[in-house]
Amino acid sequence: MTTILLCADTDVERVTDQVESLTTLPLDPDRVRVVVYHVFRADGDAADARKLKSVGRATEALEAAGFEVAVEQSSGDAIEEILDAAEAFGADLLSLAGRRKSPTGKALFGSVAQRVALRSDRPVLFCSAASD
Repeated sequence: MTTILLCADTDVERVTDQVESLTTLPLDPDRVRVVVYHVFRADGDAADARKLKSVGRATEALEAAGFEVAVEQSSGDAIEEILDAAEAFGADLLSLAGRRKSPTGKALFGSVAQRVALRSDRPVLFCSAASD
């Protein structure tokens, strides 16, 4: 079975784009498991990725397309957590979404998606936001 780690943030539109990119690939949903994964910035008893609109929409759409879906979460440094999750879940592919940033913004603040893509030893499907 192929495992895809869909790294979901809180932006519904970006996550919807990620789901669309997966559902338009020539994948056999019966042979693919998608782990919808969210990294919270801090621990909290109320932190539940399943309560996020973006995660809910992704889960519903992927299940409607016939994929086996699991929701997982962690907290901490997003880059390290995503790379660790890819290893822990045996991900064959990472799905990441980018945000539009100016070159100055990228230089000053970097990009989680960009850093994960550069550090990952796994294939990355990068979905670029149409507008932000």
